Formats: sequence, structure tokens, C-alpha cells
Amino acid sequence: MSTYEIGAFEALEWAWNVLRTQENIGEADATSRIKDMLFKLGSGNPVDFKQQINEIRTLA
Repeated sequence: MSTYEIGAFEALEWAWNVLRTQENIGEADATSRIKDMLFKLGSGNPVDFKQQINEIRTLA
């Protein structure tokens, strides 16, 4: 797991770039996933970005 510190803007940019590559994810789902990611980061919880990307890609 990475110890890279990321800010809210970077988290939002990361989530948007990953989600926009997935054609089958609707706007509501994308919005929910972005909110969840920002909440996790804002709470100081560790985030495994590799796992998050894999989960999104398996939706395709």
C-alpha cells in the first residue's frame, strides 16, 4: 500500500479520470464513488488505490 499523501483535488481528479474511462458507470454511481473516496481520504483512512482501480475496472 502506498503512503503517498493526496489532497482532495487530487483525489477528485483521480476518481474522475478512472471513472470516465468506464462506459457502463452511470453519473449517479460515479458521483457516489467520488464522494466515498473523498470521505475516506478526509477521514484519514488509508486507501489502496490499486484495489480501488481494480474494483472499478471489474465493473466493465
